[in-house]
Amino acid sequence: MFETSSYGAIEKALVEAHHIPREALGAFRGRLGALQKQGLLGPKNRPGKGVALRYTPDSLHRMVFACEMLEFGFAPSTVLSIVRDLWEPRLRKIFEAAEAAIAPKAGDPEEAGSKDIILHMGGIHLMVDGWLDAVPNVNSCPLHKLPDQMKMWMSMRPDDPSGLPPRVIVTNLSMRLRAFHDAFSKSYLEDALAERRAALAAKPQRKAQKAKRKRK
Repeated sequence: MFETSSYGAIEKALVEAHHIPREALGAFRGRLGALQKQGLLGPKNRPGKGVALRYTPDSLHRMVFACEMLEFGFAPSTVLSIVRDLWEPRLRKIFEAAEAAIAPKAGDPEEAGSKDIILHMGGIHLMVDGWLDAVPNVNSCPLHKLPDQMKMWMSMRPDDPSGLPPRVIVTNLSMRLRAFHDAFSKSYLEDALAERRAALAAKPQRKAQKAKRKRK
């Protein structure tokens, strides 16, 4: 991954990766923009301060994470709380591992897929967490170890000392990153070509203006 200042290409990629319909674009843009203004990308990376933002791999990961959580119905305030409390100690490393899992490797494609990184939140109770401004239990595992994780969470009994319910939210983070990267590669290229065409179209106009000034 690399840095970019093209927010338009990022937004287009997220829209494609999450199949946002045209009639919902305004709501999606508003939600994502509000999250950024409230600190999704970190306290030093808030839009609207008169300085063009550079979107790093970390910035893109934060936006991908936010969109995944919104897909599950998380409140924006809960998304921001999770990022604030868990990004540096845990989530950043989970995303880095998920990226590493999708890097091209020689060998059996099925074996490579079994190493996809799964983001899971077990024993989750969003209703109470939302009231208490608490954050859920966020962890990860390779895809081939997911059955063990699911068995553990689904075996939680009502009298378990942890008090956690047999409830879990799961997403294949590596696969979601693949979807984003595929969409972003297309949108970034489209934006670059459009910018190039606009520059070429403006060139004759600049030459004509320059010649006109000389005649004067």
